[in-house]
Amino acid sequence: MKKIVFTLLVFPAWIWSQTNLIDTSTWTVGNGTVTGFWRIGTDAENVRELGTDPHGNTSVLWKVVPDAGYDADGGWNSPYMAADHTKTYRFTVWIKKTNSNDGVTYFGPYAYDTGNNANTRLLDGTVNGNVYFFAGDLPQLDTWYLLVGFLHESGYSSMLSEGGIYDLNGVKVQNLTDYKFSSTSTQMRHRAYLYIDTNTSDRQFFWEPTLYEVNGQEPTIAELINPGGSGGSGQTVWNSSGNDIDYTAGNVGIGTTNIGTWKLAVGGKIRAEEVKVETNWADYVFAKDYDLPTLEEVEEHINEKGHLINIPSAAEVQANGIALGEMNKLLLEKIEELTLYILQQEQNQKQLYKNLEALQKEVSLMRTNHKK
Repeated sequence: MKKIVFTLLVFPAWIWSQTNLIDTSTWTVGNGTVTGFWRIGTDAENVRELGTDPHGNTSVLWKVVPDAGYDADGGWNSPYMAADHTKTYRFTVWIKKTNSNDGVTYFGPYAYDTGNNANTRLLDGTVNGNVYFFAGDLPQLDTWYLLVGFLHESGYSSMLSEGGIYDLNGVKVQNLTDYKFSSTSTQMRHRAYLYIDTNTSDRQFFWEPTLYEVNGQEPTIAELINPGGSGGSGQTVWNSSGNDIDYTAGNVGIGTTNIGTWKLAVGGKIRAEEVKVETNWADYVFAKDYDLPTLEEVEEHINEKGHLINIPSAAEVQANGIALGEMNKLLLEKIEELTLYILQQEQNQKQLYKNLEALQKEVSLMRTNHKK
């Protein structure tokens, strides 16, 4: 029996080949500006110190220590980086605020043209040079959140924002506002601040800013929350988040929590370059012992059932869907049966031609003898 192999190509979420465009390797214990990060506020308001990151590890955190002034209180602007306005980029940063909700937390992008003019656009196309994915108070104090924003390609035509604030369990707890490039944008920056916080007991912490091109090679949001899939906070990132994504006993649901026993259940459309499914094939039709239905039997089944033999009815498909591999096998079964019917008809036709030729010869001979 010939066997064809269809395999669904699914890669682990932690496999990527892109490098973070934001280099935090320069974050060393100290104050003020550091290579790649120009501080906002005074040196005293921008402190880098060892602390506990969102994964429970000891890391260098960027701590904001506000003074009593009604002004900038800490944070940074990243360096100018080359940007391709035909592509989409994803900005992220971890933020935690303590003590009070005084002041305003900001997180946003900048896009510039060759003349260094800020030209970031709203999704409706309006130019706004001072945009933020987020400006306000985090959902809760004393809790790490991953803030995610998207700067879309200049041709982005949707009004739908994809960004959000994620908690340590990977649940999106708040939507954020996305933006897009102008067609003349050539540079971009990453920025995160605390402003107008006059409460000197407040602290705001930043950690692990990232900037990735969205091309399928960037780490997933789930991987940023739970690197490697084990250990630290966020270990349950595959738990349900409404109908967004779900993980149950090794089975994954996307757009649905009704997974059942399926390894992957998707509540929506799937786009892929190739889908392969392992299944048996239908060459058994060509075996000598195959019981090929007669055309009379096929006609009788159609008249009685309203569909071909072995093919599910429309009602069955509507109720249960179809198994892709099994249905391809059954369709090939029908094609191979049709081929056999055609070959039979070809043999019958050849025999009819032979019989007709014999009859014509006999008639011709009879006419010749009659003339004599």
